[in-house]
Amino acid sequence: MTLDHANAKELIGGLLKEISSNGGQALTESFSSLRAVDAKVREAKMVLGDAGANALVEEMERDSDFETNSRRVRLEALANYCRTALKFFDTGALKQKKQLFKGPDLTKITQVMPDLEPIIQARWLEAQRCQHSSASLAAVIIMGSILEALLLARCSMSPSDAYQSSAAPKDRSSGKAIALHEWSLSVLIDVSVSKAWLKTDRGGFSHALRQSRNIVHPYEQARSGANFDEATCKVCWQVLNASVDDLLASI
Repeated sequence: MTLDHANAKELIGGLLKEISSNGGQALTESFSSLRAVDAKVREAKMVLGDAGANALVEEMERDSDFETNSRRVRLEALANYCRTALKFFDTGALKQKKQLFKGPDLTKITQVMPDLEPIIQARWLEAQRCQHSSASLAAVIIMGSILEALLLARCSMSPSDAYQSSAAPKDRSSGKAIALHEWSLSVLIDVSVSKAWLKTDRGGFSHALRQSRNIVHPYEQARSGANFDEATCKVCWQVLNASVDDLLASI
């Protein structure tokens, strides 16, 4: 578990009130034994560790004050670490660790295309790295590429159904069907909606992600005035995850 700094600060602040008075004196009378004090030390280490304050935890592990046969000394040492942690949280000296989450198991869809699964999983992580680095444009483009690959894979699983869709494109001169691998993301979305592989409302949101993905072209970005940020990334993740849920449920 990773604890955000606001919650960590609240927990450490509450712990400090339990072990120290407003004047800074250790509340030894509240702890009947060294074991009770040690329980609070472990609690503090757990909170700090989950909040990414590993350096403080390591310092506590080396501090001989926690080995003394004195409740007061141990509580005073713990209180000092709690105050230090609160200062770090207030000043932002502790940077919140960004987590990367593995994508869902997509093998039901990707098995139709050899080697697609590891590529999708790598891009799932790469999109998060871009987002965490404030490279929102790159993150959105990668998310759009994931959606396109999964829609193409789903259509490739049921090519007859896909080609029979009223949304399937045909060559204007010959009237023959255009090969699946040549379909645009827009067509893939429309065909998937027509075959109920994507819910209708999800199709609309997927088109919004497609339009955002198209900002990969500088001219399109200049024309649209797009300026992606963290909020854009969050919305795009919601669209991608919901679309994945639909596609998996359709198999």
